[in-house]
Amino acid sequence: MRHRCLFVLISAVLLFILAMGGYAGYVNRSAASVIQAAGQIRTTADAEKQIVLWRQARGFSESRSPDGSGHAYQIRVGNGLLAALRITPKTEVLLEVTRRSGELQLLVLGMYTDRSSVWVQEDFASRESDSLSVSSQPNGVRYPLKTVIMFSSGLDEPKRSSAFALKASCLVKLGGCVNAEEMLPSLRQLGSANQ
Repeated sequence: MRHRCLFVLISAVLLFILAMGGYAGYVNRSAASVIQAAGQIRTTADAEKQIVLWRQARGFSESRSPDGSGHAYQIRVGNGLLAALRITPKTEVLLEVTRRSGELQLLVLGMYTDRSSVWVQEDFASRESDSLSVSSQPNGVRYPLKTVIMFSSGLDEPKRSSAFALKASCLVKLGGCVNAEEMLPSLRQLGSANQ
């Protein structure tokens, strides 16, 4: 009887570990997909294709400006169950596309926890070709906790790709990513390019 109870307990623990592993894999793939989508949006047509895909996804929302000319579309992925079980800190990835009068205006990609965040903003309305701004709030030691990166859609491709290179694994990593540099490993390089 004792061996049977032990076997059932071990089986339950293994089943739980497998289930959490499967869920973590799903969260990681979903976050990576959202991050990759941000890098693929370069035109209004690209944004429209992504919005069509997002409409069927969990975490999609849409809003309009009071005058009806502006639309914002959001897709959000979080690690809810892993955070609820305290396996990882609550972490989310958010991608927002803003259109005005049918034209792509703004693309915002963010990763955030209760303590740290990275927000990447691409401005399609700006005509500046190579402007890049990196603004960070340090944690008192040397690692930035909160960072905002802004650039125009004319930014060269290597810098743009670096800006959108958030780590999806932060949503499933034990202990999470505790600062902006862990969320965006290319942050230091982007900060140097900004100076």
